[in-house]
Amino acid sequence: MNPTVNDMNKGLHIDIHRRELTAILKSSALINSSLHTDDVLNFAMKVAEEFMEAEASSVFELNPDRGDISVRLARGEKGVLMTSKRLRTGEGIAGWVIQNGKPMIVEDVKREHRFSDRFDRETGFTTRSLICVPLAIRGRITGALQVLNKKNGNSFTEEDAELLTALAQQISVALDNARLYQRLQESFELTEQELKITQRQLLRSERSAAIANLVQGVAHGVRNPIMSIGGFAMRMKTELGEDSRLQKYLDIILRETSRLEKLVRDVKEIAGMKIVHFQKIDVKEMLTTIIEEFSSTMSRHAIRLEVDIEGHLPAIDLDREQISRALRNIIQNSIEALPEGGMIKIEAKELGSAIRIVVEDSGEGIDEDKLDSVLDPFVTSKTTGVGLGLTMVYQVVTNHRGKLDIQSSGGHGTIVALELPIGLEEEMEG
Repeated sequence: MNPTVNDMNKGLHIDIHRRELTAILKSSALINSSLHTDDVLNFAMKVAEEFMEAEASSVFELNPDRGDISVRLARGEKGVLMTSKRLRTGEGIAGWVIQNGKPMIVEDVKREHRFSDRFDRETGFTTRSLICVPLAIRGRITGALQVLNKKNGNSFTEEDAELLTALAQQISVALDNARLYQRLQESFELTEQELKITQRQLLRSERSAAIANLVQGVAHGVRNPIMSIGGFAMRMKTELGEDSRLQKYLDIILRETSRLEKLVRDVKEIAGMKIVHFQKIDVKEMLTTIIEEFSSTMSRHAIRLEVDIEGHLPAIDLDREQISRALRNIIQNSIEALPEGGMIKIEAKELGSAIRIVVEDSGEGIDEDKLDSVLDPFVTSKTTGVGLGLTMVYQVVTNHRGKLDIQSSGGHGTIVALELPIGLEEEMEG
């Protein structure tokens, strides 16, 4: 049976999303490998050039104090001649994109009145076509990314613009963290160990942000084909009948598509946890409710539960749904670490300006060489799941300006401690 035009178009659409996903994952790995600003920019633009088969690229930075725009990085044949050159606000395509906060595709610069050939005249480079997208952090435009000239002479596409926009989101967060890291180095005399801890925390924040950007860019493109595959597999399973020898293969397809759909839901859930809704919460009442939910499960697994919650904990500002979900994840992890029974201890007490909640288990623990990476996305020691549980917990604690500490060693149990500040909402308003 020959494929129809629709089948070929659908295959092309899936292939484009696969290429986008590959490029974004590759850029994320490169960007997150460094906290040095120039490395972050160079890695990201190299990926953009390779994917789009472009001759050159540049990064423009808005200078609010000076009221102009500078070329922060320029790659390509004449790139060295571009570095540190400046634009007036609104000048050229990059100036327009930064001023208006909108991306632009220019198929032929000779037909675009907003294009300025000043840099071409000064460097000897010839610009034929380009894509330019804004850089933004927390709603504030900070600069622009630009790629120039397809090597094969073709025009840039909307897919190219979508990819560059997704890369711009990652780069904006990475640059912001790189600047923060640089300010920490300049402002404080940190020890080498403190610098390593700070770097690790910032890189973890970038990975979480990269997941959110990845979801925005490709989740729909991934989810729709998965649902189509699952739907057709279910229809074939029904029509073929139970005696068909293909049933076991269809069951595998349905099981795997269901797993992939859950993965997309889990990742979207983490991406959606950036917004926090605070209200005064009775921590003891919340913990008691959560513990009761697990009581029958612990009984079935012969797990002994010890609870030590101070009687007069103050009500504090929390997003109850997020904190409850994080605590359920931690307790569920402890239960899964005790397949043959054991002990789980849950305690909560006021500790200075914070409430400290500790979940301790006597389970199999985490090997010390894996402990540093357990909060990273897609890292897991389990045989099922994809390793997003503790990533979500870390995101929730970060949302609440709290602290998360995990202590463990192989075969000796795990202790997970959360410190949630008292009076958080007033602190954030101040």
